[in-house]
Amino acid sequence: MEWSSESLEKFNDILGSNSPTPGGGAAAAAAASISTALLAMVTALTENGGEIAEAGRELKEYLKQSYRLIDEDCRGFEKVMEAYSLPAGGQDEKEQRHEKIEEALKAASRPPQELMELALKILKTANAVVKKGNRNAWTETGIAAELAFTSLKASYYNVMINTCSISDESFNRSIVLESREKLEQGKELKASLENYLEEEIINCPYL
Repeated sequence: MEWSSESLEKFNDILGSNSPTPGGGAAAAAAASISTALLAMVTALTENGGEIAEAGRELKEYLKQSYRLIDEDCRGFEKVMEAYSLPAGGQDEKEQRHEKIEEALKAASRPPQELMELALKILKTANAVVKKGNRNAWTETGIAAELAFTSLKASYYNVMINTCSISDESFNRSIVLESREKLEQGKELKASLENYLEEEIINCPYL
């Protein structure tokens, strides 16, 4: 099933049920899609071209990627469940099952890795949009950044839970270090945007 093309109501109905998919990874990708759409809204409300027009074109591609990752995350987890359901009677079956589980878990780690990279791109775009975009829509940019970071952090969690079940230490070490680095980059990007909002845009006499 292509969950990215379903209604939000149906997506959330199944997300809140005992069905294993869609799950947290698909929800993280959905958050990225909403983040992207909010930033696209700000670019559409900005009259000047240049950097903002380029950001708008990039966001269209990011939106497609986020939809794709909703579906790929679901397919990845379904492959993991299929691997765990394989017979494990004799020694040969046990070894084959273990190999298939390892393969499926590694493959299931790719969508959240990709989503972390996409979330970083969205956060970078948000930092450009908040400075060059329509200042009257700063709340949309701020909310978009929050959702993008949520997507990043959620994907980090998904990478971590997969590595807990993978026995390939070199693979685990590489993916964990890479994911941790991306998380730290995301924290810096989010902090940069928040600082700009607080110092340059938010004007509240009660603060």
